[in-house]
Amino acid sequence: GAQAVARRGRERVRRGRGRSTPPVPCPVCDSPDSTLRVTERKDKNRTYTIRICKNCKHVSNAGNTVDYSAFTSIKRFGLTPRVGTEDHQGREFHMAKMGIDILQRSSLQAMVFGGGRSLDYRHIAKLPEVEGVVMGDVVDLGIDADFVNISEGTDRRFDLIIACEVIEHFTDPRTEFPRLFELLNDDGLLICSTNIYDGKNVARHTYLYSRGHVSYYSPRAIREIADRSGMLFDFRVPEIVTGTAGPRKRYVLFTRSTANLQRTAEYFGWHLYAPSEDVTPRH
Repeated sequence: GAQAVARRGRERVRRGRGRSTPPVPCPVCDSPDSTLRVTERKDKNRTYTIRICKNCKHVSNAGNTVDYSAFTSIKRFGLTPRVGTEDHQGREFHMAKMGIDILQRSSLQAMVFGGGRSLDYRHIAKLPEVEGVVMGDVVDLGIDADFVNISEGTDRRFDLIIACEVIEHFTDPRTEFPRLFELLNDDGLLICSTNIYDGKNVARHTYLYSRGHVSYYSPRAIREIADRSGMLFDFRVPEIVTGTAGPRKRYVLFTRSTANLQRTAEYFGWHLYAPSEDVTPRH
C-alpha cells in the first residue's frame, strides 16, 4: 500500500558523470564510472547519496559512516539474537564452528573481529580444537579477552578469523580487507557475514541504510577484492535466511588455500545451509 511505498522511500536518479556530479573513484576497483542515486528514505527522514560502480557493481553509501574508533563502551552496540551472550551461542560461534569443521585441525588460533558486545569468543574458546581466541578491532572497549588493535598492526597470525556484520562498515575496502588478510596464516580461513547486492533497486534494500553501513558488495566486487590480494573466495547461504535475515544474507569465505576451498565444497556436500544463530524467535 501507500505506507509501504513511503517506507521504502523515493529515489531520484542522475546517471553518468555530469558537470554537477564529478567522478568519485570506486572504493573497491577505483573505477571513476558510477551511477549516482539520491535516495530519500521517508521512514528515517534522511537523504542518502548512493554510488553504484558500473564496473564491479559495488554500492557505496559514503555519507552513512559511524566513527567506531570514538566508541568508549560496548553498551552502544545493539543486543540482537545474532549476538552471543553468557547463555546463548550467537552467529559468530556458529561461523567459527563451521570454520573449524572445514579446517579439520586442532590447536587453532582464532580471532573474532569487530564483535561488539558479543560474548561468543567465550563459547569459541571452549571448543576442543581451539587453543586461543583474541578479539580484534580498531578500538579496545575493555572486553575481558586478549585484544589486538589491527589499526596499530601486529605480528600475530591466525588460523581462523570471524567477521560477523563488519565488512559493510568498511569505508576503504582497498585498505581494510588486505589488513584483515594479512592476519591470516597461509592456510587460514576468514569468514564474513554480510548482505550481497543483487543488482536490483537499492531504494528498497534496507540493509544499505542501517547505521554505519557504507559498503554493499556485489559478487564481482568480492572477486575484485580477493584478486587484488591473491585470495580465493566462496559464497555460502546461512540458515538465518529461512528466518528473518532476508534472501541476500551470505557468508563470504576467504583463503589462500585451495585445500580449504575443497574442504568447503565437501562440507556443503553434507550441509544445505551454513550454520547461524537459532532462526526461531527467543521469548
